[in-house]
Amino acid sequence: MELEIRDIKKNYGKKQVLRQINLTAQAGQCTGIVGANGSGKSTLLRILAGVEKADAGKILVNGEVIKNPSRQMAAHVGYIPQESALMPELTVKDNLKLWASFGDYRENCRNLERLCEQFQIQTFYKEKAGNLSGGMSKRVNIVCALIHKPSLLLMDEPSAALDMVFKEELKGYIRDFAKEGGSVLLSSHDEGEITACQSLWAIKDGIAVKLPKKLPVEEMVGKYMK
Repeated sequence: MELEIRDIKKNYGKKQVLRQINLTAQAGQCTGIVGANGSGKSTLLRILAGVEKADAGKILVNGEVIKNPSRQMAAHVGYIPQESALMPELTVKDNLKLWASFGDYRENCRNLERLCEQFQIQTFYKEKAGNLSGGMSKRVNIVCALIHKPSLLLMDEPSAALDMVFKEELKGYIRDFAKEGGSVLLSSHDEGEITACQSLWAIKDGIAVKLPKKLPVEEMVGKYMK
């Protein structure tokens, strides 16, 4: 799936967060977004996931304009927010069953069984989501995003709170997902994730800038992440 963003703008009151965002994410690739805290990376991902509405601009999927992102993007997107999307009062199992109920329940349950084994969720199935450690919660959020076999993964600091084992597990999944033709768009401060991206953009002063593939990490940090 190819994603194109044209002239996306977003204000919060008088504060202009996204001034004019133009970028593309190609099918079969992992595209990274870097930028300082507060630069608008998370805002952009929420807009693409249909959680927030842009003030102006267009989103195109495979060349077609998405007229109602909050409804249409749900069919394409698996979204892993920086903060947990789980209901804290429900158990892990009930949270997962809730996410599986959207769409083809039987097919989703088959996917869920495989993903829970891959990310080792079964050991804390009966725990309430509000009692989970940061790493456990992140793993469950990742599984929730993947249940429906999305064609586009939006990931906001996806490996934050994960230990090294599951960071590598996640990187492997991202590679496999892209090899199968999926698109990945992630924001990250993690050097390993950044260097694994085939395409890299920075958001600074509300504008998206495409970065050279071999830009040294030190230069990237100095120019765009402070």
